[in-house]
Amino acid sequence: MMIALIDGYIDEPGCLGVPPYLSPLSRYLYGMLKSNHSDWIVNYLTIDQIRSHEHQTDSLEWMTAFNLLIFISGVAVPGKYLGGTPIKFSELQKYGSHFPSLPKVLCGPATNFGVGEEGGKPSKSVANLQDYFDLIITGDAEIVLNILLNEGLSSSESLWNLKDYFQAVKQERPNIESLQRQSMDEIRDFAVAGAEVIDQHPNFDETTGGNLICEIETFRGCPRHRSGGCSFCVEPTKGKTIHREINSIVAEVQALYEQGVRHFRLGNQTDFYAYQHGDYIHSRYPQPNPGAIEQLLQTIRTRCPQLRTLHIDNVNPLNFALYPEQAEKITKSITEYCSPGNIAAIGVESVDDCVITQNNLKANAEEILEAIRIINRYGREIGENGNPKFLPGLNFIMGLPGETEETLEQNSQFLQQLLEQDLWVRRINLRKLLVPSFFDQEATREVLKHLRKFSSNYFHWKKFVREEIDMPMLKKLYPIGRILKDVYAEVHDGKGTLLRQVGTYPITCFVPQKLSLHQFYSLVVVNHGYRSLTCLKAPVDFQRLSQSELVEIDGIGKKRAITIQVNQPKTKKDWLELIPDLWPIVKKIQPSKGN
Repeated sequence: MMIALIDGYIDEPGCLGVPPYLSPLSRYLYGMLKSNHSDWIVNYLTIDQIRSHEHQTDSLEWMTAFNLLIFISGVAVPGKYLGGTPIKFSELQKYGSHFPSLPKVLCGPATNFGVGEEGGKPSKSVANLQDYFDLIITGDAEIVLNILLNEGLSSSESLWNLKDYFQAVKQERPNIESLQRQSMDEIRDFAVAGAEVIDQHPNFDETTGGNLICEIETFRGCPRHRSGGCSFCVEPTKGKTIHREINSIVAEVQALYEQGVRHFRLGNQTDFYAYQHGDYIHSRYPQPNPGAIEQLLQTIRTRCPQLRTLHIDNVNPLNFALYPEQAEKITKSITEYCSPGNIAAIGVESVDDCVITQNNLKANAEEILEAIRIINRYGREIGENGNPKFLPGLNFIMGLPGETEETLEQNSQFLQQLLEQDLWVRRINLRKLLVPSFFDQEATREVLKHLRKFSSNYFHWKKFVREEIDMPMLKKLYPIGRILKDVYAEVHDGKGTLLRQVGTYPITCFVPQKLSLHQFYSLVVVNHGYRSLTCLKAPVDFQRLSQSELVEIDGIGKKRAITIQVNQPKTKKDWLELIPDLWPIVKKIQPSKGN
């Protein structure tokens, strides 16, 4: 039995799975298949690998060697990706129709919430793909397929006739595709067995670990499910929270670590601070559990002593507003046990009270500010890799019902407050609302109409945020001369290279030189973009820099670059005589020039 597990990538509010991230679902499915049928050949393939193969050979016929194709899809919060491109609806149609005789399964968040491709547009329902796939699993794929394949093996049905078998089962058991796990214990063995799949991932390197970062699930559901959660979000539809045991999470991380993975993100949940939460002392939100979180982080660190990245994702500011003592303890644990460069992604969405009320958003402006203050109090220290240890990241959504021009102005004033109060945030994400498939037609029409009407407003607001907030903030966080360590070269860009550290929302670094890819480098910051840094390989020797490298340094244009190359200043005296105002920058970039 040969199975192709095709990762079309997941990007949800509570999960990242676009490379270099690897989502849990891919590993659960692989682990389920191999733990029950060790003799089966399961080939993990990313959608980008399939595209590349098709481009090179102009053929998909090689895929007919498989007995079963399993497609994973699920982008609810589309963004701009450097490491891969999620599968498109048109591609699902193409691959689904191209192999009429092959059994095909579609699973992942897209089966419930549609295929999202661009913010500001509706997601596309997979109902239109029914003719192309034998199973469209809306429940937990690892549970559904485990039942079906085991029953198929034990019955008289032949696995080589899976298409007929799937059709027969669907008629006999109409709800089979929607089965869900009843307990997190059901995935424990699959999660551990699934660690082997990383050997097939293109971002993994058995010597260094590569830049592959494994997303780890801690719990499912939304702590605000009682109130319905945010009106546009897919997470509340998953119901109340069900949590994994600490030893189950640690066993999975340790299995991946022993397989060679060195980068982990405890990101697959709606709010890391709510892991194994307590009772709803306040009706708006449950009480955090600092002891459980400290034990989880401490145990991972003990069992995996050589890991290089341990990050989290998603933090609800209500923890800080309603339970400040517990939230502060958790923040301390994160800064102690996690690696630097960590980010608490906070879904602000909007600080306009009207929008907050109409969309049942989680917190108001002052509650969000308090969370930012406390995280800054403990997380601003610069770690060994050159990053602040732990900072907030803010997400805003454009196009929410109730939004007006005043909304954008209030959001702007809120962000200006951060600079005025010297509160650091690592990144500000601005995106248009991706209209979920569960919005009714009238609501969808109204949102799309508003998005079109406000397109000019959004353009000017984004321009303001990038120029007046992002740029000054980056200069605070990454001043010229800052050394960044373990920065991974991902792709060439023109005559330069784009690199990122491994972690949660790492900043993109541009080096004006074609470096060897898939290697780690130390860089020094020499200039700032709105959302990126310009860097040079460290250590810097001004006498060896090319003109193209010199012109990228803040304060040096083409004319000055030529002057430097012609005169070759070496000492402080040389620089002060040649271009005196550049000396402070030179001293930061090349500290040995201090004399």
